[in-house]
Amino acid sequence: MRPPDRPIPREMRIVVVQPNQEPPPETIVRGRCWVVDGDTIVIDKMHIRLAGIDAPELDHPWGRQSKWTLVKLCKGQTVTAHIKPEMSYDRLVAQCFLPDGRDLAAELVKVGLALDWPKFSGGKYRHLEPADARKKLWRASLRQGGVMWPSDDMLPAVRPPEALPVERPHAAANRRSSKRNYRVGWLIVSGFLVLLAGCHLAGRGTDDGNVPVGTRQEASAFPRFRVTANALNVRAAPAASATVLTQIAGGTSVVPTRMSGSWYGIEIADGRTGWVHGSFLSRLEE
Repeated sequence: MRPPDRPIPREMRIVVVQPNQEPPPETIVRGRCWVVDGDTIVIDKMHIRLAGIDAPELDHPWGRQSKWTLVKLCKGQTVTAHIKPEMSYDRLVAQCFLPDGRDLAAELVKVGLALDWPKFSGGKYRHLEPADARKKLWRASLRQGGVMWPSDDMLPAVRPPEALPVERPHAAANRRSSKRNYRVGWLIVSGFLVLLAGCHLAGRGTDDGNVPVGTRQEASAFPRFRVTANALNVRAAPAASATVLTQIAGGTSVVPTRMSGSWYGIEIADGRTGWVHGSFLSRLEE
């Protein structure tokens, strides 16, 4: 049939729409990897960043532990990287899996050596974080909030908040601090030893090493006592574990010359001071 001489009205025209092209297939890279840090690996000379997480830098707290944990996970394994279209600086971004299906990013977050980065993951790994992960990896947490903690070289006088761990100072400052702490520590220890010695001396008598100060009295100041035990042990010191010097027969009258707690000091035949416990003495009426 010949086409009509007059043009077809617009409302009667049939528009043929070509289907869109299929999206390019996802790029997948497999192979043994070399670990750079807690969230970066190298496969076939391609630097790949683990998608959706943030691990501490090597010079940050827990940075080396994060790297070596990733090394243990990948050792002897063939890693499969599903490359994403975005880039992170000069690195590709990918979800990386072990042969058994484990997600490397998820494994690091589980052990508290990486944090979920909701800006890029949509909160995919947040539920895997241990309770103290963000306190432990505080620098990575600050970085996610847009705060870059200054290095020691930039601000040597800046100290982090008390709730955050203190970064390692310069070697020279560290040596000065160590020497100062060493001197202060020795002063404290010396003062404590002097205090102990003073307390020890304050608890000793002037004539007998086992008699407390202030307890020596003249014989007339003590009443006369009678021994109530059949045979009373006289000890070298006011303690039940002290050496027995001699014994006193029951009914013997004694006059103490000093006192230490419940113990009374009496003079024995050889002129030494012996100690008897007050529970075996009965006061005699004058």
